[in-house]
Amino acid sequence: MILQKIVVYLLCGCTFLTASAQTTLNLRQTLQQVRENSPALRVERLNINIAQADQTTANLRPNPVLNNQTLFQLRPTPGVEGVGVLNRQRRQFWLQATKEFDIHNKRTYRNRFAEANTNLAIRGVDETERGLLFDAANRYIDAWYARIQLALLQRAKANVDTLVQLNVVRLKNLVITNTDLTRTQLISDQYDIQTRTAQQELRNRLNELRLVIGATDSINVALNDSIINPAFTNPLRLYPTISASADSLLQVASATRTDVRVAEANLETARRNVDLQQVLAKPRNEAGFIWNPQNAVPYAGVFLTLELPVYSRNQGEIQKSRVLQEQAGQAATLVQLRIRSEIETAYQSFTTSRQNIERFIGIRRDADRVLASVRYAYLRGATTLIDLLQAQTSWFDTQTAYYQALYTHRQNYVRLLYVTGQINSY
Repeated sequence: MILQKIVVYLLCGCTFLTASAQTTLNLRQTLQQVRENSPALRVERLNINIAQADQTTANLRPNPVLNNQTLFQLRPTPGVEGVGVLNRQRRQFWLQATKEFDIHNKRTYRNRFAEANTNLAIRGVDETERGLLFDAANRYIDAWYARIQLALLQRAKANVDTLVQLNVVRLKNLVITNTDLTRTQLISDQYDIQTRTAQQELRNRLNELRLVIGATDSINVALNDSIINPAFTNPLRLYPTISASADSLLQVASATRTDVRVAEANLETARRNVDLQQVLAKPRNEAGFIWNPQNAVPYAGVFLTLELPVYSRNQGEIQKSRVLQEQAGQAATLVQLRIRSEIETAYQSFTTSRQNIERFIGIRRDADRVLASVRYAYLRGATTLIDLLQAQTSWFDTQTAYYQALYTHRQNYVRLLYVTGQINSY
């Protein structure tokens, strides 16, 4: 008996720990989790370290070169027959120390190009983050909608189950026929199947969201999310609103969108690459000193190497850098055109969905009123079960259509955040 109690306590403790480990997230918390824990974002951020390593390499100076040549006179000349082979009178020694001198500031141009690449990598991470946040926000809304559908089905099933229990009593009192009870039970069974499917759908959406945000514990989404304003208990007055005009949103997007910054950084990188390739066409030069004792006679001198730009003057790389600069300029122009199109489409879609939500206020109120009226009439025997089931079905369809419109509205809201670039600071 004591052992059984211990097992029960342990099971209760495990259940409590499992429940407490689950984290309920709103949209802002979800996006913050992406910024902190996203595996894809961590991979992308390594590009910054790679670019910084290239910048370190570009900032290095060339190493000096030390050259040595030692020659021994194998057949002695007259006068040194008795001198050993290793003696300095029968040896010539060459010691040369040289270094490439950067008189054209090639190192400076390489460093500028590497800095531009580092800035481009940073902007690229911001753009990747924008895409990941957009994906995570959509998956969050998918999970929210799955939970809304489950709650709606549970509410509808609870209403029908209450009617089933009532009809069981009424059948005993011979107020209704067995067919009426069977019809009610069939509706309850259908809602039960749909509820099981909705539960699995919610688990699937939550698993997808957990993968995107890099969470290890189980998570859930909040029905009452003050950030995007869903409130299942009273969703009529709380939903996302945008008071700005399309033109003002276009200005915000042009100033803050990360793909604009990427295009600007790419264009600057292309410009610095053109400057670098042009300076790399300059001839290399090398200078140094020579110490050259020959047969005990010391010599000293200087060493100078100058590349003659006869065949290769870096023509191909210069030409390619100019093409890349033109390509970057056209890409930047294309980004601006795409922003205008995306803003107009997203804003119009958002406005339309907001109007649809406002129209649903009266429709849902009428559906609630009709269902309550038919239910009251059925309980008083003034109408048939078929009328009540039709009213219940109509009410459920209205609720489903409303939350579908609300789901689309939130999707449009997130897309508006995405196309304006505000999702990175959300």
